[in-house]
Amino acid sequence: MTADEKLFLEENVDLPPGLFNKRSMGSITIPPQLNSAKEWVLSKRESLRPWQEFGNYNRASKPGNISVISRRVTHNVSYYYTNYAFISTLLVVYCIISSPLLLLAIVVSGTACYLLSTQKEGKTLQIGGHTFTPKDQAVVCACISLPLLFFASAGTVIFWVIGLTCSVVGVHASMMQLPNEDGTEFEMNESV
Repeated sequence: MTADEKLFLEENVDLPPGLFNKRSMGSITIPPQLNSAKEWVLSKRESLRPWQEFGNYNRASKPGNISVISRRVTHNVSYYYTNYAFISTLLVVYCIISSPLLLLAIVVSGTACYLLSTQKEGKTLQIGGHTFTPKDQAVVCACISLPLLFFASAGTVIFWVIGLTCSVVGVHASMMQLPNEDGTEFEMNESV
């Protein structure tokens, strides 16, 4: 971006001050809020287990009893947590993309909320002689967004994703052996 383009943008568009970093030759600086999100994503990425290990069905076996299931689920859910979260995210993205009406509803609602959050503090809106305060604008946004999301079946998508995620996680976590399991189950010895 040339110096003239930067000057034009800074004079004609309401941008936050210091958006263009002069030392980085025209690149846009990352807001501090996104830095913490980036750090969180990087930390979760480090805890992501390899997919070959996650899908290694040579380690899968039928659990013998409920205590084995309990131990496996407890261990595997904490061990593969990031993998399960990634699968859940993919399911959510699939549901949103496969439903154009839901995608439209989310874009409209998200855009309205974003525009309300970025306006200056105390800025009112005049429509037809009526003044809308920022609180009134948020109420109108919610009154439009909630029915729109309802008619786009957002509730159905939420429960479908929760149900499918619980099923996939439950089956995977209960079938994958623990690292110290050798394939034989413990038997209780009772002496009478």
